[in-house]
Amino acid sequence: MKFFFKFRLLAAFAVALMLAGTTVEAQGVLNLSVTSSASSLLVSNNLIYTIIVTNNFAFLSSAVVSNTLPATVQFVSANPGSGVTFVTNASGVVFNIAGFNVGTLAQMTLTIQPTQVGFITNLVQFFTPYATNAPATNVVTQVTNTPPVQADLGVVITVPRTTIITNDWTTYTVSVTNAGPDTAPGVIFTNTLPPGVVLKGVSPAQSGYTVASSNLIFNLGILTSGGFTNFQFTVQPTNVGTLNFSASVGSSEVVDSNITNNTATGSIAVYNYLSGDLLAVTNSGQNINLVNGLIEQSIVVTNLGTNDVPAVRVVVIGLTNRLFNASGTNNGNPFVVYATKLVVNQNGNLLLQYAPRLSFAFTNSQLQAFAVPVPDLSPPAVSSTSTSLVISRIIALTNGETIIEFPVNTNRTYTVVYSDNVNFSNAMIAPPAIRTLANRVQWIDYGPPTTTTLPGTVPARFYRVIQNP
Repeated sequence: MKFFFKFRLLAAFAVALMLAGTTVEAQGVLNLSVTSSASSLLVSNNLIYTIIVTNNFAFLSSAVVSNTLPATVQFVSANPGSGVTFVTNASGVVFNIAGFNVGTLAQMTLTIQPTQVGFITNLVQFFTPYATNAPATNVVTQVTNTPPVQADLGVVITVPRTTIITNDWTTYTVSVTNAGPDTAPGVIFTNTLPPGVVLKGVSPAQSGYTVASSNLIFNLGILTSGGFTNFQFTVQPTNVGTLNFSASVGSSEVVDSNITNNTATGSIAVYNYLSGDLLAVTNSGQNINLVNGLIEQSIVVTNLGTNDVPAVRVVVIGLTNRLFNASGTNNGNPFVVYATKLVVNQNGNLLLQYAPRLSFAFTNSQLQAFAVPVPDLSPPAVSSTSTSLVISRIIALTNGETIIEFPVNTNRTYTVVYSDNVNFSNAMIAPPAIRTLANRVQWIDYGPPTTTTLPGTVPARFYRVIQNP
């Protein structure tokens, strides 16, 4: 485990951070880093501390790194590194650094051996007579007579690749895994939200967590070998800029064989709408589609401005029915996207789908069109090479639409991928994802907004279906 501490942090606070498995980056002028080779070990096994001190303060003619150890350990060896000496005494080991230049670091290691079960606490302090409030930290290690639980806990963040506009509701996924070999008890997962976001929801909905500042802390308990847990966090960014998300996982009851995957980060760029003068109006009535059981209504969007726009988002406000084919939500209102360029004076047709199958009042004032960057609709890597689903039927309809039919598992989500060539070299996903309630799906390619063009207007279109995690 590796921990970094600021020059001005209190030692007690550093202990609390270490026990919680938190990493704090040091930004002070005298920095201290301590790494222990294990968080838990057997009696008579060696424990190695690696200590790195950095001088960003001034030239120091002398500096000291002291290790205060309990009587329940034996000194084995020390490697002081270049320009450093050490001495041992009844209370521990002291490293002396002579001529410590500014902007340099010194690294040293200390090897000890526990003689009885319990907890070892090494109080590491870095100080010099030329500065006050020296940085310090306690490193605590459990010593046991029983073989410790060994597991490789890991965490992965998956952020959306599509364009995010201010006040969009966007969802990212965090996966917590245990690669084994043992079942891991006492697993704690922490998800950290950046400033400038509003948390709108957590899935699974029954996931219990506590809140500490911007941290959502989940007590997962036992995670079996080979097991995993997926969480989805829906947030609303309120400002333009880059959002940096992070997550961590750990257990005080586990010796983790690979700590490099215990933390993960992900970033989302947030934009404002682009400039443009766009108009969206309906150009059909509300019609019932007996194949999918939805109400459908066509709209047309026109570029009235003096510049081409890369793509168009149409936000639908004041709905009493659900916008079934919405690809996202902005400030509580669903939207669809016309994902191709719209040049000056050009029109683009989109189909809106509503549920339930009940007619309702609707006016053009409920349609708001905005210029947006082209969304990233490239599929996940797996869909470019294979798919686990077999499409059982493809039917070309006389109106230019296409129906594909395929078997599914219930209560899962699927994504349709399409391309103009059999190699899928320029494949794109067709939003939104399909949520299944039965064991077979008939999906209609009706053109925008789910695909960029009506399939009957292009020479060829090929499809694949992937099951989402």
